[in-house]
Amino acid sequence: MKLNTFILALTLAASVQVLAEEITLGVYHKLSGHETYEKRGEIRFDADEWFSYKQQREQPTPSSTGASKQKHQRQQQQQQKQKLPPIEYHNIELTPSASMTLAEEFILNVQAPIIPREPEEEPQEKTTDENGIMESQEEFDQRVTDWKSQQEELEDEDLSLKTPGSYGFYQIQLRDDSRKWDAMSSIKSCLLLASDFQEEITLHLDQNREVFAFDYYTGAYKCEDEHKKEFPLTSLDHFKNVKVDVATGHAGPKARYVRAQAVKMDETGNPAVEKSFLQKYWMYIVPALVIMMFTGGEPEKTAA
Repeated sequence: MKLNTFILALTLAASVQVLAEEITLGVYHKLSGHETYEKRGEIRFDADEWFSYKQQREQPTPSSTGASKQKHQRQQQQQQKQKLPPIEYHNIELTPSASMTLAEEFILNVQAPIIPREPEEEPQEKTTDENGIMESQEEFDQRVTDWKSQQEELEDEDLSLKTPGSYGFYQIQLRDDSRKWDAMSSIKSCLLLASDFQEEITLHLDQNREVFAFDYYTGAYKCEDEHKKEFPLTSLDHFKNVKVDVATGHAGPKARYVRAQAVKMDETGNPAVEKSFLQKYWMYIVPALVIMMFTGGEPEKTAA
């Protein structure tokens, strides 16, 4: 009965360990003009398996001998033939009402609004500070001079209109709710259209097999005029070509050190000579030998 209970406990512990190795990251997105993120999908992968795989693949090539190099190359070729651990990404299912809201509000390449810059009025009189002290005539003249210089700069550079940005940004956020972790990255929204929604996400794992950062980019690096038109997202099916990879950090070289040890001194002040085994433990060995001599072995058994 106790053996069965022990086996069951081991099985449960192994199951918990397997579940703990799988990481689920929520994928959220929004446009730069929006206030809150909306969930669009999830990423799932076995962190322990990927960490071990990447550590083997990213080992530096040995440079000692030609034979070791060839052996390392053969090992790498065998590892490349192995099947990569799966990384699953899938979009969430939207309700009909959520799909309508997505198409109406989630529009890529919306040009940022042009906000008129409110002109600052010319100083007309001296001011007083919070302590009730009025500025001097020299300070007032300097403030007027600064105002005039600022107005000249605005007229020369045509900065009477303020444009926050030419086109909005697409922002993506990853969350690990199990440990309250999240991180954000953004790109120009037109790059999604330029790359035909070819997204790439690289997850960075630390020594504890936990995601601490990620890289996000698309297959395109430049937007043409044809990619800057407004594009409403009518469905999350656009986000179906997502390539997810995992990167692991290399541990730096460890400094070699010598552990400090206490050194015993004799009466003359010189380092004491290390005692042998017999010199250290003779007081235990002698009594044991005496006991063995007097007790001897077990009495011989007489024949029946």
